[in-house]
Amino acid sequence: MDAAVALRELGGCATRRALRRRGVSGRQLSKAVAQRRVIRLRRGVYGLGLPEGVPVLRAAVVSLDAVVSHDSAAVLWGLEIVHEPRYRVTVPRDHSRARHEGVSVTRVDLDPDETRVIDGLRVTSALRTVLDCARVLPLEDAVVVADSAMRRGLLTLDELHSAVAGLRGPGAGRIRRVVRLADPRCGSVLESLLRVLLILNGLPPECTQHPVRDERGGLVAWVDFAWTRARLIVEADGFEFHSNRADYRKDRRRANAFCRLGWRLLRFTWEDVRFDPDYVVAAVRHELQKTAGPIRTQSAA
Repeated sequence: MDAAVALRELGGCATRRALRRRGVSGRQLSKAVAQRRVIRLRRGVYGLGLPEGVPVLRAAVVSLDAVVSHDSAAVLWGLEIVHEPRYRVTVPRDHSRARHEGVSVTRVDLDPDETRVIDGLRVTSALRTVLDCARVLPLEDAVVVADSAMRRGLLTLDELHSAVAGLRGPGAGRIRRVVRLADPRCGSVLESLLRVLLILNGLPPECTQHPVRDERGGLVAWVDFAWTRARLIVEADGFEFHSNRADYRKDRRRANAFCRLGWRLLRFTWEDVRFDPDYVVAAVRHELQKTAGPIRTQSAA
């Protein structure tokens, strides 16, 4: 089976093992990655890339004297995404007749410092790419792109805040909202999606990447999200499987240690967050309501 087709059926992201179960061979997967139709999110985990690969973009860039932008640029930067990107390029404003079949063309005058060259293609800078994605993508998809760029060291949260400080015009409000939700501490795509889901439902985590310590102050583990007053831990169960029995046992002992220290633990999978968000929200809200006093919810950022 084609790797991109299998990924669509699996919700956009999957492990190598899951793809093999769908009939995707190692050779098919490697070919799709080389063509950028599939992108490697991290070791053993893959996501959707450009539908037919880079050649369509090359033709558009050459024929229109364009710059690859938005989510197409995110793919070339190697950023983690959760949606199937569109072919997008940007041309100067005076290129009013610029057209290319199957490619979305944006007309904006870019400054020289807003472009780079990747694989022989002119693309928008990492910062410009994140801002462009924030302008046009659904909120959670745009936050994933922003978090990924910071996680990979391509930009900082301060740079994002500086870039939007005086931003005006169409889409400025959308961009500022994405930047407010961005968090460089988030360790994965699933963590980003889970965090945004909770915030939008008035359940913002008190802490991201929180250290849980034992009675002597020794570090037990870092956890994805925590509410310290409620003694609640919420973790995103990633795509990776336990590679061996020792890892499986270590994971169970870690959960037991939380219980012994008075913490409650909720764990959510990719399928929970993407396909059953009401379940996730209800479970977290139920646990928080067990604490003394009403939950202090916050409006969506």
